Amino acid sequence: MSKKKTDPIVRMLSILCPLVYFASYLTRKNYGIVMEAVIASEGVTNAQAGLVETLALISYGAGQIISGILGDKFKPQNVILCGLSATTVCNLLMPFAPNMTFRAVIWFFNGFAQSMLWPPMVRIMATYMDKESYDTTCVNTNIFGISGTIFLYLTSSLVWLKFFGETGWKYTFFSSALICLAILLVWLAGFRKIRATGSAAVKAVVEGKQDLTGKPKLTAGRVMAAGFPFIALGIIMQGMLRDGVTDWVPTFIRNTFHIASEHSILMAVILPVIGVVSLKVIGIINKKFVRDEVRAAGCTFIIALACCAFLALFYDKNQWVTLGVSALVVGTMHAINFFLICIVPIRFEKYGMVSTMSGIINSLTYVGSAAALYGFGAISDKWGWNACVASWVVIAALGMALCFIGVRPWRRFRRADV
Repeated sequence: MSKKKTDPIVRMLSILCPLVYFASYLTRKNYGIVMEAVIASEGVTNAQAGLVETLALISYGAGQIISGILGDKFKPQNVILCGLSATTVCNLLMPFAPNMTFRAVIWFFNGFAQSMLWPPMVRIMATYMDKESYDTTCVNTNIFGISGTIFLYLTSSLVWLKFFGETGWKYTFFSSALICLAILLVWLAGFRKIRATGSAAVKAVVEGKQDLTGKPKLTAGRVMAAGFPFIALGIIMQGMLRDGVTDWVPTFIRNTFHIASEHSILMAVILPVIGVVSLKVIGIINKKFVRDEVRAAGCTFIIALACCAFLALFYDKNQWVTLGVSALVVGTMHAINFFLICIVPIRFEKYGMVSTMSGIINSLTYVGSAAALYGFGAISDKWGWNACVASWVVIAALGMALCFIGVRPWRRFRRADV
């Protein structure tokens, strides 16, 4: 497909994809951000509150595989449309749930709805864009997602919890749903324009058709020979630290330094801010220096390991230092996320399996996230935050080792003529 012909489409998608991911983070991360307020207002334990998010992450992770397959076989933009619609409904229902059991059920379905967004989006971007456009849009899409987290931190702490007290968390869900609905309408209008102005090749993709003629078949043997099991385990470690640290830091700070819920949530806004900065930096570094995404992920894990070791020794000394170093851990995980979740799937384009592999890879992230959301809460309840932070050190060390083990086979896979 001529890249000149698709330039207007690329420009359109460079707006639509970040907007969808902004909506995704608003309607997925909101529970984790207000979880401390839910604990305080509902009188539940850390583990009980974490279980709601854990169930959602399980459905999100499993749904990624299903949605990835759907994104390769059907109209990817319609898969995304279904996901946006369902998550809007779930967020509207969440404040009306009478207890944690009902909230767990609603958020479980929300997890599956959220799984319908990223894999088909990767297929759309990989199909329409050259490498430079893909990398740029991928970085910007992730930045918009994290910006949604920043928006949640600020509105939850400075507006809803400040003016409505501990029950103000309910308004976080209402506002997220309304914004998601607006972006859903923009997505519909944007793809109508793409369909009306695109070339025949573009329309074939919009209709969900994919020409696999002459493409090799992706076998289990090829996947194993690529060292993918090591990369997969590294992705799980990344998910544990990225979402586990992000979602538990407000509670971690509140428990350690005994400050109010709204203040701990407001302080934690530094985590996504550092995430945005790290993605901008990694976008520049990736263009100029990175030739091997798996090796780059392993090197980034080294930085995370140093930060986690520092926290294990000094986390209770100063709340701002603790918060800053925690933010660096999350920032390194966003960088690793870019290498392993954004770049690795497009290496399977030659097999016509971009969406499918993106779904599988992203699901692995949330295997780690689900384990961390419940596990970190349970560890902190039973053994305290000392043990919890020590577990972060172990996870970072494992992630580093797994990525470096996977470097050589992955390099052979990338260079193989098939």
